[in-house]
Amino acid sequence: MRHNKIIGWQTFLEVIEHVQKVSPWLSRQIAKRASEWPFWYSGLRIKDWVGYRVCVHLPHSFRNAVEGEICQGHLLLGAELTLRLILLRYRQEFPFRYRFLSSRVDLHHYVNHSVDYRFEITPAEFERLRLELAREAQVITEFVVHGFLVDGRAAGSFTFKTAFELEKFLPA
Repeated sequence: MRHNKIIGWQTFLEVIEHVQKVSPWLSRQIAKRASEWPFWYSGLRIKDWVGYRVCVHLPHSFRNAVEGEICQGHLLLGAELTLRLILLRYRQEFPFRYRFLSSRVDLHHYVNHSVDYRFEITPAEFERLRLELAREAQVITEFVVHGFLVDGRAAGSFTFKTAFELEKFLPA
C-alpha cells in the first residue's frame, strides 16, 4: 500500500505561512501555482525575504543528491524559485507576464553541502525593465542568480533568459 502523504507538504505550508505575513496576494499566487512548481520536493526553504531581496536555502538530503553531490536539476530549481519569488513581488506593483526561455548552470565547485541562493533586483533595474515594457510591450532579458555553499564558497551561477509581456489588466 502506498503512503498518501505528499513529500514536502509541511515545507510548502511553512512557505505559505511565511509569505502570508509578507503579502496575502503573493501567498495566493504561490498556492495557485503549487501544482505547477516542483520546488517543494527538493526541500527548498525561504530563509530571508526582505523587500526585493530573497535568500532561499537548499539542504543537502537524500532526495536531491546522488553519490553525495546535489543534482544540477535541484540546484536549478532553487535558483528558479528565488527568481520567481522576486518577480512575483514586482508583479504585485506592475502587471506583466513572464516566461523562462532558457536556463544555464555554471558550477564552480563540487556541491556536497547545503546551498544558499541570494538574489535581488534593484528598484532602478526594475524601473528600466518597466519602461522598456511600456515602450515595446515585450522585452527579453537575462538574470543571474548566485548560489553559495555553507562555507561561503560560490557553488555556481544560474542564468535565466526571460521574456516579459505587458498584461492588460492588473493581476488578481
